[in-house]
Amino acid sequence: MTSAYESDPIFEATPRQLSNLVTRIRSGEIALPDFQRDFVWDSSKTEELLQSIISKFPVGTLLFWKQGSDELFASRSFEGSPPLGEKRPVELVLDGQQRLTALYQALTGTGDERFYLKVDEFVEAASGRILDFHEVNFDSAIISLPVANNKAQEKKNSEILKPSHFPVAEVSRFDDWLDDYVEGLGSNDSNLDQKTVKSLYRRMRDKYVIPLRAYGLPVVTLPETTPIEAVCTIFETLNRTGKPLGPFELLTARYYPQGVNLRDYWVEAQASYKTLVDFNIDPYNVLQAVCLRARGSAQRSDVLKKLEAGDIREHWNPVIKGIAGVLDMLQADCGLVAPKWLPYGMLLIPMAAVWPEISELDPLDRASAYGRLQRFYWCSVFTTNYDQGANSQVGADYSLLKSWVISGAGDPPEALQDLPLNSATFRTASVRRKALYSGLMCLLVTSRAEDFHTGQAMTPHRVQESQIDSHHIFPKAYLKRRNSAESSELLLNRSLIDAETNRIIKDRAPSVYLKEMSKTYGPDKLKSVLASHAIKSDAASGIIQDEYEVFLNERLETVVKMVERATGRTLTTE
Repeated sequence: MTSAYESDPIFEATPRQLSNLVTRIRSGEIALPDFQRDFVWDSSKTEELLQSIISKFPVGTLLFWKQGSDELFASRSFEGSPPLGEKRPVELVLDGQQRLTALYQALTGTGDERFYLKVDEFVEAASGRILDFHEVNFDSAIISLPVANNKAQEKKNSEILKPSHFPVAEVSRFDDWLDDYVEGLGSNDSNLDQKTVKSLYRRMRDKYVIPLRAYGLPVVTLPETTPIEAVCTIFETLNRTGKPLGPFELLTARYYPQGVNLRDYWVEAQASYKTLVDFNIDPYNVLQAVCLRARGSAQRSDVLKKLEAGDIREHWNPVIKGIAGVLDMLQADCGLVAPKWLPYGMLLIPMAAVWPEISELDPLDRASAYGRLQRFYWCSVFTTNYDQGANSQVGADYSLLKSWVISGAGDPPEALQDLPLNSATFRTASVRRKALYSGLMCLLVTSRAEDFHTGQAMTPHRVQESQIDSHHIFPKAYLKRRNSAESSELLLNRSLIDAETNRIIKDRAPSVYLKEMSKTYGPDKLKSVLASHAIKSDAASGIIQDEYEVFLNERLETVVKMVERATGRTLTTE
């Protein structure tokens, strides 16, 4: 009788070099089954993954399925890679799509963001030493920036990028980049020993850059003979189980002997404030806000090393009330009708940390402080100021918010004065720009956007009851038939539309479905509804004439005014 340990598994497990995986994704040998969800990771998750890769940490196993002669599933290429065309993939990815897509885009310079390593953060130049991973400040060592598709973004990127920022997409030519970098250093320092500096950074390369090519990701491969029923069961199981051990769990274990049971604290908080559950608040973010109040920092290292049990006892309840209060304000005054439209979860941390002081003000002073806090929120959203380095940004903002929000004195956070707001950004931004996308949807609600079906102002209850979500105004299929040069996935082509109206729209021209809606609701009501969504509807307007580019430009004008009103700032056109 053969024991379970002696029997052959139905799979084979082999490490695959990252560079090989990237090559095979580009060539179409590795693809996705069509039932896989779209790539949804934001840049911060990719930064965390890159950190794990260059630190040589485990990043989880990938699951592939060899393909035979029978095509059981339709397949598609990874986002950012060339289309498959007539080519059939050798393997399909059942688990690991988000990780592989993130790595592929970072290493090939595709997608909406570009990633950089700041090489100076990995070395101690004075001693000629390469830092260990736990000594590296990864908040500044790995950054991402949106692709510069307008002058404002190009300027913003140029202000952030320094000569020491190495593009991750150039990993195969690091030595050439290093020659240029050291030569630039030498032009500013005649005493620089270029040979010694190059030696230092080459050792840094061997420790931190080479893994971006040579890292071996463990891959479990199911043979082509695996029954389809088994594949479905494996896929479903992988997508519903497993929870990583995070800082909250680690600190729960640390503080328990000191009489602070974080698990009980969190259960009680969720029972007291349903909004924490509705918005899926991460308890680690609560600890970050506590650390911010107690230690002036939300950095992971400070939360893990400096936070004490006494800090939890003193600040936990005020922070919990602060998060609940901020969410209530955002729902009531900033159009946050559904959790999915919260642009940045991290933005809650400095706002919640300053909330207890606002609550102690006299009513009239409190109203002014709320107004300033809302301006900070809108400016942070529309400058996309939390797209990179969010932990550091939280600390910097809190140090200024403490005085500026409470009294109006002192310098406001940088999002209110130092960062650009540009109308061209809104004209070209796609729905992948999560903060801008969410901010626009919330702005529409604050401007009394009306439910397309009932004509009533939107509330969280109506959004859920009528299945109101973001939908295309010019349908994607319609624009595809028209061979439109403009993308259908622009922010300006989206609005909050109920499910019934979306079924009416289908794939038809706006002039067609609007005519039917006019018969149902009446022309005056239809005009009112469209106006509430920042859409012009006179006879010559782009939506009535089915002119997509005209529609986008018209809607941009109104959206710009809405953003300016919310932020108190004037948008530039350059």
